[in-house]
Amino acid sequence: MKICSTIWNWACKYLILKEEDGIKEEASLEEMLQEAHREVQEAENLFTRVEEEEMIDYAILNLQAAEKRYNYLLKTLKQDRKLETSREGL
Repeated sequence: MKICSTIWNWACKYLILKEEDGIKEEASLEEMLQEAHREVQEAENLFTRVEEEEMIDYAILNLQAAEKRYNYLLKTLKQDRKLETSREGL
């Protein structure tokens, strides 16, 4: 059930993020990246603790999803900063 609430919270933040202006978007993106990093750490911790086969499958999928989200946010943040740097150079 915790994973459902985590996904719901992330989706709500993402939708609100789309409606806000660029300055708040960058700050929110950084916060989302920090949150995603914590989720990766939690998923790694879960993976090291589970022993039942069904829970191992869940832990693997949970870790993969957390890593993909983190990598996506990191890539997006880098692209945004690269665009800002190129705009400042003009």
